[in-house]
Amino acid sequence: MGQQHRGAVAGLRRKLVVVGAVAVMGVAGNAAVAEAAATPADPVPGKSSVDFSTHSKAQSARVIHCEIRFIGAHGGIPHKSGHVHGTINVRTGVTCSQPIRMIRGKVGLFSNRGSKIKAFGSTGARTAKGNAALVCRTGRYHGEAVATLYAPPGYSPRVVTVGKKTPTVSIHC
Repeated sequence: MGQQHRGAVAGLRRKLVVVGAVAVMGVAGNAAVAEAAATPADPVPGKSSVDFSTHSKAQSARVIHCEIRFIGAHGGIPHKSGHVHGTINVRTGVTCSQPIRMIRGKVGLFSNRGSKIKAFGSTGARTAKGNAALVCRTGRYHGEAVATLYAPPGYSPRVVTVGKKTPTVSIHC
């Protein structure tokens, strides 16, 4: 079971690296930049917000602003849960100024004692939230979140990936 869990964590980290590299290639169009962005030390995309825009001849330019963030006190760093006694959690959310076609994301809580990765998302909405939790064990923790955002028809870019990391914190249980 533990070996399977470690394999899943390694798989997500590889997926985060690939998604980040593809996003950089799509934005920059440069494979050398994408290779530099795909280093295992920093798999989360460096961009935490995006603006989708449309230029319609019938209307003036419209913009949808979206941002991924960690939710909670102290910038959303991993913390002892106030709802489930004996756990550490990290919460994330994507918020857009208007509904978009789809939000698909993953949030991970990582420590020197284990990790947990959870998917979250929404369709046709302006928000999506996620939460990852671990049993409380004294150690060092950090959170990572990545989301792929799909713009409504007529907006560009059509698809973009955003991500964010929390600082690493020590928690005593």
